[in-house]
Amino acid sequence: MEISKLLKLSQKPKLFERSENLFWDDPHISKKMLEAHLNPEWNAASRKISIINKSVQWLNNEVFINKDLKILDLGCGPGLYASRLAELGYSITGIDYSRRSINYAKKKAREENLDIKYIYQNYLKIDFESEFDVIILIFCDFGALTNEERDILLAKIYKALKPGGTFIFDIFTDKNRNKDDLGRSWEIKENGFWSENPYLALTESFFYAEADTFLDQTFVVTEAEEIKIYRLYNHFYTKESISNLLNKFRFKDHSYYSDITGEKYSKESETIAVVTKKAEEV
Repeated sequence: MEISKLLKLSQKPKLFERSENLFWDDPHISKKMLEAHLNPEWNAASRKISIINKSVQWLNNEVFINKDLKILDLGCGPGLYASRLAELGYSITGIDYSRRSINYAKKKAREENLDIKYIYQNYLKIDFESEFDVIILIFCDFGALTNEERDILLAKIYKALKPGGTFIFDIFTDKNRNKDDLGRSWEIKENGFWSENPYLALTESFFYAEADTFLDQTFVVTEAEEIKIYRLYNHFYTKESISNLLNKFRFKDHSYYSDITGEKYSKESETIAVVTKKAEEV
């Protein structure tokens, strides 16, 4: 193993510097991600099924104005929200960048006779215009984007919404993670999350105070001494900072909750769920 190479690679990268290795669509990792999505007791790739059900109930009963809505689910994964919303009578389109998850979602929709349009695509590439009444982005995906990606997505979401349409998403707050609790960890597995072959995984966390952003950087070293780097960013927001950002992109009438089940907003919450709108006339 080239220790000197690892030392060089392990330096704190520039803010939002991406790794070259695939993550969401990696053949092995996407398999493990799908397993995490479908485990009803895990808060991993998706929230626990009990929370998902409560979220859908809140959206259906408190947020959506009627059943005649066209909804776009960004980062839909295997369709855990999309399928439940379709069962309630909504018109659903789901987009995800994991081919494995999309294929699973399509198969499940056929089996359950649900009319859902699933698209395998990077949601940063969407190009709809005034097509949807509602767009959802759930499980704090918003914070995994670089600032540039985030701004691109907000502009595309605004364009994709019908006048008066609603954007619903959730984000992490600074209560989610201790800025002083940064460290390193490692694991050795014969077959685990990162690879189906024996590997050593070294993970280090960094904090970028100027951008309210954490990074979890993982090096995966195989027996063949191949080194892969995976970087997962987590940008956290306050109620004030997300309000300013949404105002910049012309969203209005923001409502805030402690989570995506509609719990009353609290400054102590680890997440914020946001319901915001596109102007009626543009």
